[in-house]
Amino acid sequence: MKQFAVIGNPIEHSLSPDLHNYVYKLLSINALYKKKKVFHSELSQIMDDLRTGELNGVNVTIPHKENVIEYLDEINPRAKTIGAVNVIYKNGDKLFGNNTDWFGFTMSLKKNGIKVSGKEVIVLGAGGTSKSIIFSLKQSGVKKIVLLNRTLQKAEELQDDFVFPYSLDDSVQKIRNDSIIINTTPIGMQSEQCPIEFALLHKNQTLIDVIYTPFETAFLKLGKKIGAKTMNGLDMFIYQALTSMDLWFGEDISKKVNFTQLNTYLKNKLC
Repeated sequence: MKQFAVIGNPIEHSLSPDLHNYVYKLLSINALYKKKKVFHSELSQIMDDLRTGELNGVNVTIPHKENVIEYLDEINPRAKTIGAVNVIYKNGDKLFGNNTDWFGFTMSLKKNGIKVSGKEVIVLGAGGTSKSIIFSLKQSGVKKIVLLNRTLQKAEELQDDFVFPYSLDDSVQKIRNDSIIINTTPIGMQSEQCPIEFALLHKNQTLIDVIYTPFETAFLKLGKKIGAKTMNGLDMFIYQALTSMDLWFGEDISKKVNFTQLNTYLKNKLC
């Protein structure tokens, strides 16, 4: 039986085992998927488990998407450009890192009818997930990305012709009534906090949160209450997971799964 896992900290909230084991059972795949709470000091042991075959593949979540890169032998060119890895697998005697988050986000935008081409988009946060979102937005033809982060210096590291970094303190000046706002921070995952002031939210905005558990963060709840278009991270989560399976098993697992049924199964777990 093949063994897979998602590694991160915190990890209790993750529905990755539910999703993957659902698909394995559906398609009669002899595999088991678990979640592992992993500290930075334990990453080398995870890599050893991958090299010895004790683990056949892992997904990577907060806060390891960037710092796991140093342990890998090769990285997919897109993942290298992004600067973050969320899926690892072994090929021969080498460990490969890839990024399926960007694709998951791109597909979730299409599924929900959200168009960013030629538009200015506001991204909250400058971590590993944010890097994937920024890459996706560029691929989708975004005009400009206003990057707001608590630590300005970290946001400035991502500055280029499309990305304009600012401190989160500048939110009042940068967020408009018709803005597309994407939260890539973990704020709202374990509390009723909102990444920006509630007063800045407006019914003409499109509010996106990459968090999928809880199903609706405080950010999205208020957005829905005032009439804004909202999207959580569940679709992105599903798309990135299915693409990870395609990489691990070398076949189009994603084409054999009914997306709507899987989405409903996970939504019922959350609601």
